Amino acid sequence: MPKIDIPQYEMPEITAIDPEDTIVGDIKRKIEEQNNLVSQQMSILLEQNQLLADNYDKLKNMYDQQVKLNSESKEELEKSKWYNRWMMVIAIVAMIAAIAGPIVTLVVSK
Repeated sequence: MPKIDIPQYEMPEITAIDPEDTIVGDIKRKIEEQNNLVSQQMSILLEQNQLLADNYDKLKNMYDQQVKLNSESKEELEKSKWYNRWMMVIAIVAMIAAIAGPIVTLVVSK
């Protein structure tokens, strides 16, 4: 059998491709940057939300106190109206008595 010369090919040395140097690596880095930015924004939003909730609670307490004071003032106003009416009746009766006193004296003395 004849001898066949098979050329010997050497495999070129393939360097390992670093995935960070590819487009996929760039996309991965950009996604990580966006995730970091989103997490920072979320923490800021949560902090602002907490501050708004605290402000809402304070405003609600102030409103409730104002409603309570308003209802107490209405009750006090009603009481003062009744008091003033009775004082007016007493003043009218006293005025009539003051006018009637001398008249009765004059009528009785005749």
